[in-house]
Amino acid sequence: MPESWWIRAALPFPASLALPALGLCAVWLLWPQAAGVGGVAIAALAGLAAWTLLEYVLHRFMMHHVEPFRAWHLAHHRNPLAPIRVPVAFSLALVLVMLGLPLAVLGVLGMDGLAAPFSVGLLLGDVLQESVHQRLHAQEVSGHWLSHLREHHGGHHFRDESLAFGTLTDFWDRCFGTCPPSAERR
Repeated sequence: MPESWWIRAALPFPASLALPALGLCAVWLLWPQAAGVGGVAIAALAGLAAWTLLEYVLHRFMMHHVEPFRAWHLAHHRNPLAPIRVPVAFSLALVLVMLGLPLAVLGVLGMDGLAAPFSVGLLLGDVLQESVHQRLHAQEVSGHWLSHLREHHGGHHFRDESLAFGTLTDFWDRCFGTCPPSAERR
């Protein structure tokens, strides 16, 4: 059965940042009025850290094993220098989950005032990951962090696609045993 147009529609970078940016605008409407700065900062940083785990899990399992994501991602592997495109349906679903799940979970725990800052961390992680991923493929990089990430991500593309799933960090690759051997020695 052929895919519907709305499943195939994909936005190239930087237009692909539009849906996460709209998600950030939506969070503004949910922002807690009386939230303390410390709690907000911790919740946002926790959301950013959670994003790195979510990115790892999505890349390792969904992008390499679940259709149609696998086929889309395989096209990226075949031509890693082509402009990166993010399917609109995937981005929309991801943004809705990043808005709704924290509110549902933290609301049940009586911490709904931290849901919006947590969502901000998730959404900023998504924007950062897309921007860094584009940079790792499209340009020369400068600085130790980006150089390390480029080497790590390049190993995923050009040496062994069953390793090095993290884009923003290799932390989860180290935790789950998917870090390339050369990076493990560092």
